[in-house]
Amino acid sequence: MTGFIEYIESFAKKDAWLYLGIHDVKLRYRRSVIGPWWVTISTLVLVIALGFLWSKLFNTEISSYMPFFTIGYIFWIFFLNQTTDSLIGFIQFSEIIKQIKLPYPVFLIRILLRNIVALFHNFVVMFLVIFIVGEGLNLNFFWFFPAFILILITLIPYSIILAFLATRFRDLNPAIMSIMQILFFFTPIIWQPNILPDRYFFALDFNPIFHALELVRNPLLGNVPPIHSYYIVMILSLILWLVSILMLARYKNKLAFWI
Repeated sequence: MTGFIEYIESFAKKDAWLYLGIHDVKLRYRRSVIGPWWVTISTLVLVIALGFLWSKLFNTEISSYMPFFTIGYIFWIFFLNQTTDSLIGFIQFSEIIKQIKLPYPVFLIRILLRNIVALFHNFVVMFLVIFIVGEGLNLNFFWFFPAFILILITLIPYSIILAFLATRFRDLNPAIMSIMQILFFFTPIIWQPNILPDRYFFALDFNPIFHALELVRNPLLGNVPPIHSYYIVMILSLILWLVSILMLARYKNKLAFWI
């Protein structure tokens, strides 16, 4: 139960991770005139350039491909940033961990918060593409909110597990990043699932990022997300929560010696 208590104490200390997360954002863009909007501008330029390029290469209508690619790419960057930051989630805060007693999930929630802020800035690009190039939103858009909340809930234990493993096994960092690079091309981000031959379509069911993208991308494209993707992400979330609670209970007293 000590792992569960760690989570309870972390959520109770919302002032800590809320302040630290916002502080990270301010620190990252200190002395910058437009701050995090640089991320928005660079994302806008990239999705316009690559959206036009890939739509021509795949011989797809720009009005359907550009929103599909933009939503997928923006959420992929969010997943990638959370993964990358989580791998050094304890290491980068080693001095604080050694000096101040805080529940360990606080540091990963802090990381998640600052990546959510960056994601929200990219929402500007996403909605510009949806309304200007795409067909806008309909009532299915409201399916986006439970899907997004479910993904955030899942990312908390996912980040905890990565942080513990990467702190204990330092060679895991480049291995995970290599896997993420491969997953990018195996996930429907720059290509649409309908171009995949039927005999290979089953492989997508083993890609959790595909199901996460299906949950958030479909409502923004005017569709109802597939129910089986909800089931898969919910089951995965439950497994991650159980594993992370066990890891916190077993290894939290050893973490200070690993860093």
